Amino acid sequence: MLSRVAENIYWLARYLERAEDTARLINSMTNLLLDLPRNAEVEWYELIKVTGTEEQYLELFDDRADERSIMRFLISDQRNPSAIITCINMARENARVSRDLIPYEIWEQMNELFHYSTENAKASVNRRRRGDFMSGLIRRCQTMTGIILSTLPHDDAYRFLDMGYCLERADMSSRIIDVAVAKLLPEEEEINPAFATVRWISVLKSLNAFQAYRQQGFIGINGATVLDYLLHSGEFPRSIKHCLDAIGHCLRKIHKPQAARRQLDKLVTELEAIDTKKLKRSSLHRYIDDFQQDICLLHTAIYDTYFHSE
Repeated sequence: MLSRVAENIYWLARYLERAEDTARLINSMTNLLLDLPRNAEVEWYELIKVTGTEEQYLELFDDRADERSIMRFLISDQRNPSAIITCINMARENARVSRDLIPYEIWEQMNELFHYSTENAKASVNRRRRGDFMSGLIRRCQTMTGIILSTLPHDDAYRFLDMGYCLERADMSSRIIDVAVAKLLPEEEEINPAFATVRWISVLKSLNAFQAYRQQGFIGINGATVLDYLLHSGEFPRSIKHCLDAIGHCLRKIHKPQAARRQLDKLVTELEAIDTKKLKRSSLHRYIDDFQQDICLLHTAIYDTYFHSE
């Protein structure tokens, strides 16, 4: 297929996944308020760190770290290239230029998602409206995914779409683990175990993993077990291992995978070497830093091989 079409499909998936993951993250942090003691404070600036947008945020809002400014930046501020509204706009544009390839149902649902976000994003900065908007956005993104799975032929176009989804998902999962989890290893669990349990549950909910985690038969919530599940589960779709395995499956079906495959193999080898029972705060942070760099290199290998090949 043409490299420009492959690139459009790839970025369509990445932007959709980024919008959905950001909505999940905001929902989880907002709901965390209900589980914490009344006098406890939520560190809203964590969301800026997770999304990797500190530099852009500080340029626009200086050192303000209040809830409203952060929500505006993450949801409706089109100056932020990772804001939900920006991601939906970019996903729609990539869908528009790919209309000859994608089924009409996908384009129709993309428009519905676009109009929903455009009409409701600004009002959702308010906490009272936020939950309904995020839930509606997540449902519409999942509807898109379902339509794609059931209508798009599972050919090269689908594989580039799936790689975009999985690469973005792995990236966001690693960011959530790094920022929201690192401070809990292991000292906080010993000092304040009740608070640590609430935060670990919040991490699972950020990735929509809480119910799946419990259904696997795990007893109790502890850092090592949660981390092992989010890093190494082969069944849970948002675990890092599952995302890397899915990317590998796509690469095996597409021609010229050598450069991307070498980079992916490096990621898989390093992931398999992690023992979460022995993991300390510094080593987790160091691994996530390396993972982030390697994910960027994997993206570059895919980009150079398939999108600049003509």
